[in-house]
Amino acid sequence: MAAAATAITATRDHLVCGLAAVTIDTDESQLVKRMLVLYDELSGRSCQERSFFFRGSVPKVTDSYREERRREIAAAALRCFGRKGFQGTSMADIIAESGLSAGAIYGNFKNKDDLIDVSVHGVLDRLLKWIDPIGSSDPILEPHEFLAAFLRNIRQDIVTDGLLLQVWAEAVTDPDLRPMVAETLTEIKAVFASYLTHWYTQTRGLPTEAASEKADKYAPVLLGTCQGFLVQSAIVPDFNTEGYLAGLSMIAL
Repeated sequence: MAAAATAITATRDHLVCGLAAVTIDTDESQLVKRMLVLYDELSGRSCQERSFFFRGSVPKVTDSYREERRREIAAAALRCFGRKGFQGTSMADIIAESGLSAGAIYGNFKNKDDLIDVSVHGVLDRLLKWIDPIGSSDPILEPHEFLAAFLRNIRQDIVTDGLLLQVWAEAVTDPDLRPMVAETLTEIKAVFASYLTHWYTQTRGLPTEAASEKADKYAPVLLGTCQGFLVQSAIVPDFNTEGYLAGLSMIAL
């Protein structure tokens, strides 16, 4: 086993760019499996794979360890996507950002498309994470306070506003991504509608049915206001964040 481990250590991270043979191992802790992969850097996909084991037992990797490793890799990919974009980021960038071996990356994710899918899910889930507690606060917030709290939270939590713009842009041309993004926006709009229904009944004394009707009418407006904030803050130099948030009080509902 010592000789096998030494051989693995000597050859790990041997990644040749272009259409070439790549020798990688499948984990960080002297796993005895080695894979020979034909890897096309241009497409970011492994074309062929051959695996074999050295003699000896393979250490067991727990589900919690594997999940933590996947989160670590996805976080590294997200940072790269935020800086260089989905198309501009290579698997080599993600490997370097994570500080892990190529084997650790490919042992958890098939290719860059797989990482993009996981990253987009993560970004969209984090949008929903922040909005639910704000909408159910007691006492109920005024609409401009509700929107300002939501926008401040997502600016602090999500890597860059530009990453959200990339997700929306990719959804326009990616038929697999579009339904996922549309579903998340629909869920956010539904939370806005639920908040507005509660606000109309509590502060304006409207019956539930009338409040719900008005809420459905104005929820897309609140969603569009948030999207406008994110677009401008990502693109406009010296964007006045506090001025925009203060101006939310001018929205008449």
